[in-house]
Amino acid sequence: MRIIRQEIPLFAVPDFRNLGVALRVFVSSMLLLLILPLLVADENTSYLESFSKFTVWLAPAILMIIVALFLLNKPIHRLPFPPMWVLFVTISICSLCETFFTPLEKELNFRHIIIIAVYTLGLMHYQAVLQKAFSPALAQAQLDALTARIRPHFLFNSLNAAVSLIHTRPYDAEDVLVNLADLFRAQLKSSGKDSSLGKEIELAQGYLAIEEMRMGSDRLASEWTVNAPKNARVPHLLLQPLLENAVYHGVEPSLMKCTIKVSITHKGEWIYIRIENPIPPNDEQQEHVSGNRMALRNLSERLFLMYDRDAVLNRSENNGIYRVDIRMPYRPYSV
Repeated sequence: MRIIRQEIPLFAVPDFRNLGVALRVFVSSMLLLLILPLLVADENTSYLESFSKFTVWLAPAILMIIVALFLLNKPIHRLPFPPMWVLFVTISICSLCETFFTPLEKELNFRHIIIIAVYTLGLMHYQAVLQKAFSPALAQAQLDALTARIRPHFLFNSLNAAVSLIHTRPYDAEDVLVNLADLFRAQLKSSGKDSSLGKEIELAQGYLAIEEMRMGSDRLASEWTVNAPKNARVPHLLLQPLLENAVYHGVEPSLMKCTIKVSITHKGEWIYIRIENPIPPNDEQQEHVSGNRMALRNLSERLFLMYDRDAVLNRSENNGIYRVDIRMPYRPYSV
């Protein structure tokens, strides 16, 4: 099979509103502050003296750069060639701080500027490598297998359910086919793109409506609690694969009526999602749990790509209930 290669830029600009990015910049800048005296030290000055001189202007410069990039995050990403503007902001602030906080120096030391420029370009190159490592395009086969496909048994059973309803309940049959068409349309969309929370909820509810129609209300029920902005930016196919796992691994093996609970809330700057389904009391549980872990690991990678360390995904089992909890920052979705 032919391999599709994706062009990866040499430098990439991260989301400076992200806590993980800010911490990486701060920690690596502190390391630069420790190393810089060694790189430009002379024979007549000790390391501690050089370190003290650099701390006077470089420490406030680092804090100012982090704040400035946080405030300018959106404008920088909209400008052509964002890495150039990040480099410009970094060098400008460092130059101003060195000039202001060390007025006794006769002229600006361009060796410092060159080292800081190389350091900044190195961080942006690391970000490009990081995006390449977690790029959905490079893991397309895994994404298609785990989150962007419809299980054949679900497709055939859904079509059979629609056929059986055509004469007795034509409106229900129409609903099944419409929801199935929407589901197919979403599956054909690139799995690396983002979406809005409202669209993902609509898609997930349509999927559960098909399953409830197919399995019957005596086998499957769902409870939704949504108290979050529908315009929140989320990964494409965020909810539907998790609900498909809940049905396939939790409802279908059980002979009793099962209720899947979905809770989505907005608190402060965070979106919280919780999905619960009963654990089937049978010997097939081990195989099902393994399948859940693969899907959760896949979703965790996509959340990391979009939100870095700000997104958290956890799973737990308690009192016969399998629970998936997701926390992600609230950011408005823009087309």
